[in-house]
Formats: sequence, structure tokens, C-alpha cells
Amino acid sequence: MTAPDCPFHGLDSLWIQVAGLSCNLRCAHCFNASGPGNREMPSLSREEVTGLLDEATAAGVRDIVFTGGEPFLHPEMAEIAGDALSRFPTTILTNGTLLTDRLVGRLAAASGESRFSLEIRISLDAPSEEENDAIRGKGSYGKALAGVARLETAGFLPIVTSVRFEEDDTPAALEEFEKLLRARGLRKPRVKFLPAFRLGREEERSGGYGDPDNVTAEMPELLGPDRLLCSSARVATGRGVWVCPILVNEPGARMGDALPESFRPFPLAYGACSTCLRHGAVCANAASAARE
Repeated sequence: MTAPDCPFHGLDSLWIQVAGLSCNLRCAHCFNASGPGNREMPSLSREEVTGLLDEATAAGVRDIVFTGGEPFLHPEMAEIAGDALSRFPTTILTNGTLLTDRLVGRLAAASGESRFSLEIRISLDAPSEEENDAIRGKGSYGKALAGVARLETAGFLPIVTSVRFEEDDTPAALEEFEKLLRARGLRKPRVKFLPAFRLGREEERSGGYGDPDNVTAEMPELLGPDRLLCSSARVATGRGVWVCPILVNEPGARMGDALPESFRPFPLAYGACSTCLRHGAVCANAASAARE
């Protein structure tokens, strides 16, 4: 069966895999198998990122998202964030464990000098230390929450993102996360739930995708193709441009060496595409508002 295409409507959002697949954690469910010492995808220099920002400006991009691996393993990430903020609203996706007082201060200074917003998303996969650290590694819970608190103190409104393995626990989990974050001093907790993508280490842990996960012609019509990330975003890496941050390990998802080569429709031929369709283009920043 031929997979339906996701149309390309123009580059609104550019994701940049600034530190490649290098990460200080080795999470059990990581869809791109990032981890310590992973050099499969090289990091980008500050000069290379500046070139990408130039291309993004020419293409009419509306916002920049830095992802990884762990972006804050890049020694110039704070300066790179400032470069992006001079032109665009910017988001950084991080595990939060490297957010020292000094680094948060540098980010706050860069944000304060910009008319654009800086969003920081921190991954935390359970509201309890035992459950979270079983997935993300011992000590990650406390370090991530300390990072959240530092961001709050510096005037940010961080978004906590959590992978949900059981969809039916979402309402209770949201309440637990909000209670936890309020107890840690957050005035307005923001929580975003993500589905598990059965790729990378999650494929090893729970099984990959099979024929029942193939995207059918009807599925994009039910959701609306304009809501899919791949209709208006691309990810730039040290190995070229890819259709989305989820598929950076899939050779068929590589769109070319430069951004303009990627401005074309993409066939939704991967099991992960069905996850996006079923959950509604999960990569956007929208997060639950705190209940009053």
C-alpha cells in the first residue's frame, strides 16, 4: 500500500539538533537512542548554526527549536540561544539536569535582551522519583526539578514534558504533576504529555511498529494535514536536513543537504507517523494551563 503524503506548506519552524545525539542521560525510552558518547551525528558549531539562522530568515521561519541529544552539552548553547533570540521566538528541549545557576542566569540575560520569547521544555517522565529514575536514570529526577526551580526563580515559565505509556492515566498524572510543581514553587505549572514512539531504545523495550501501524489514506483526512509538524517544519542536523525530529535515524527521512532541498511533501510511510496522527502532531509547545 502506498503511503499518503503530508503536503509541505512552507517552513514555519526550524528544529536544530545542535548537540547531535550526545546526551548525559541514557533514557530507556529514547526514540533516537541518544546517550553518553553517541557520536553518530556530529554537533553543530556556532558558526554553522548562524548559517542555518540565515537560511531560516530567508525562508520566513517563525520560530526555532533546539533539540538533541542534550542541547546543553554544547559548550556555546547559551550564546547560540542568544543568536537565535535576536531573530526568532526560541525553544530549547532539555532534560534539565545541566541547568546550573550560572547557565540559567546566562539564558535569562539573553532572553531579557530580546523582544522574542524563550521557552524551555524539561523532560520528567513521572511525578515520583522512583518511577522517573527507573526510566531516565538515577538522580535525574532531583536534578531536573532543581532545574525547573532555577528557571522559575529566573522568571521563566518552563514546560514539563512527560511521556505517557498508558493513556488512561493522563488525568490523574496531570493532577500529580501539577501538585508536584506547585510544591516546588511554580506559580503556573505547565505540563505537556507526549506519546511513546516505538523507535530507538523504546523499540527494544516495548517492541517496534508493525503492519497494523501503517498510515492509511483516511488518517490524514481525519486529523487535517495542516496540523502535522512535517507540513511546516524541518530539522537541521550535522548530517543534513531531515523531515522531523522523530525520524532522524531513518535514512529515508533525510530530505537533502540544505533546507531548500527539503521543501517538498513527505510520504507518511513510518509507524511513527501513525503515532503523530493518532495523537495530533505532538511536537508543538502547547501545554496544559494550570487549574485554578
